[in-house]
Amino acid sequence: MEIKDIVEIAKKKLVEITEFSSPNIIGADKDGDTWYITIEIVEKPSEAVNLEILGIYDVRLDASGNLLGFERIGMRKRGDIQRDAKIIRNISR
Repeated sequence: MEIKDIVEIAKKKLVEITEFSSPNIIGADKDGDTWYITIEIVEKPSEAVNLEILGIYDVRLDASGNLLGFERIGMRKRGDIQRDAKIIRNISR
């Protein structure tokens, strides 16, 4: 399965589980047969877009696109500037 297919499956599964909307892929990595997809998703919409609350999730899928697990690794307001260049994954491999 290609990366574009895996990220679409990850977005769809996260929306189904959380019932949140507007997922955006912010990272993807593969280790062996496991895909690690990092997704930012709107958890609390707001009329003022810069005040929306976004959750940052790591989603794990196997090579066939089956969901192995997910974890929220952070939250932020859309208007906040991310100071770190990269969020460090805290899922042990």
